[in-house]
Amino acid sequence: MSQLNADNKKNKSIKPLKTTVHPTRIIAYLVQVAISVYMYYFLRNHFMMLVLSILAAAPVLDILAFIFLYRAVEVKLEAPEREVVRNTIGFIRLTLKNSSLMVSFDTCVQLDAENTFYNDKSFTILSLPCSARNNYEKNIPVRYYMNGMYKYSINVITVRDLLGFISLKKKVDTSAEISVLPEIDNSHEFDLTDMSKGMTESEETIKKGHDFSDVSDVREYIPGDKLMSIHWKLSAKRDILMVKDRVSMSDQQMVILTELSGSDEEVDEILTLTYSIVDSFVREQTYVRLMWWSEGKFSFEERQIVSRESLRESFSDIYYEKIYNDSEKTKQYMRSIRPELKAYVNVCMRDGEADAVVVEQD
Repeated sequence: MSQLNADNKKNKSIKPLKTTVHPTRIIAYLVQVAISVYMYYFLRNHFMMLVLSILAAAPVLDILAFIFLYRAVEVKLEAPEREVVRNTIGFIRLTLKNSSLMVSFDTCVQLDAENTFYNDKSFTILSLPCSARNNYEKNIPVRYYMNGMYKYSINVITVRDLLGFISLKKKVDTSAEISVLPEIDNSHEFDLTDMSKGMTESEETIKKGHDFSDVSDVREYIPGDKLMSIHWKLSAKRDILMVKDRVSMSDQQMVILTELSGSDEEVDEILTLTYSIVDSFVREQTYVRLMWWSEGKFSFEERQIVSRESLRESFSDIYYEKIYNDSEKTKQYMRSIRPELKAYVNVCMRDGEADAVVVEQD
């Protein structure tokens, strides 16, 4: 949930925007006309005739001006930062454009907010000034309390005429997305040695200088072969370039399975712990395979994590998944679908809090 959503839930009286006629303004205007007519018949002077003429022409001029204003008003929504960290403040930039010479003292914008991962929706109404031939820009601060993909959109606005008789609804289409990533808890120390049981059969890291391969054959050079694969000593003896064929001797990596099951708050804590654990392995230059069960695809999704950038990208993919209730089926599917994985680290809820457990499959 974001602060924008929380503020809207406190005010239950907010209603979606729609075309609205303001009878009090119309009645007040008619009262002014009636008083002016009475004063004209009582005073019989040219000034009151001028006032009556202005009052009679004002609605017509107001309608003509409103037509130009209604067509000229546009809105644009932008996210200056596409990624923010949970429990921090991000900004949404809203720009109201008016290319006409007319003005409106009350232009309302319905800003819809949705966390697509947790299916949490809300909206708020913003009243903005609309000046002639001007762009009004507003940076809206939002504090994010939960992870997820936040989508902000504006699909409808209302523009009010200068006399205030009517607020007419106008459909627009502008949106912005922000990915909220978990914060990294540096104060929490993880036992990476114990988690190494979740490795597959051979170790692989991405440390520079490590060569996890072995020579399987020696053959003649083929254009396109890497220079580092040339066997220089053998090439010197045979007077022809010879190349070492290498095969990888390391299919091992840290396998981490994160569960997307439970309540919204539980899943949020699981994701936060997963992010911190994977980030710890990335800093140790350990190759990580991040896995999760996809309800929509009914299969395991997996991403190879070799950097913080790939970690952020994988979480953006997770945010488009669906949360499920049965946490046990994740382990059952793992045993039936991926039996070749002898061990992995399962990030799940245990004893009311998120925890990382090493699971060994028989």
